Amino acid sequence: MHDEHPSGIQEMIDRLRLNTSSDFCGLACLSGTLLRWKYTSGASNERVQRMEMRPGQDLVGTALRTGRTTLSDAQSSSEHTPGRCPLMLAERLVCAIAVPVFQSGSLPEAVLLVGNRMSCTFSEDMIHEVKQLARDLEPLIRG
Repeated sequence: MHDEHPSGIQEMIDRLRLNTSSDFCGLACLSGTLLRWKYTSGASNERVQRMEMRPGQDLVGTALRTGRTTLSDAQSSSEHTPGRCPLMLAERLVCAIAVPVFQSGSLPEAVLLVGNRMSCTFSEDMIHEVKQLARDLEPLIRG
């Protein structure tokens, strides 16, 4: 279900996963009230391409609702950390960074997620790289 646009979004997602040595990278876009994973890299099964999620109280939903970067890693794990989203469960991701992507206006239209299947702590440089790609994606996404 990857859209074949000349915008190069899939290549950007692939490159981010490789540059950050992550196990998974994906871009979920809002379509009505549901999130759909339009671009993924490192998915371990086909379910992700068909997955539709209602934004909830999990990592992705929190990033979308608040418009702020949300992360869950070895250092941030606490009772106040948002739960793992259905994608994290399906892909067996233990740690992840979710960054909102804005299209037009002040509300996010998508979420960029980078995750690992083993416990880790995200460096400031890695968080900055994910946030930068989210900004680069803003003019390219289509909800």
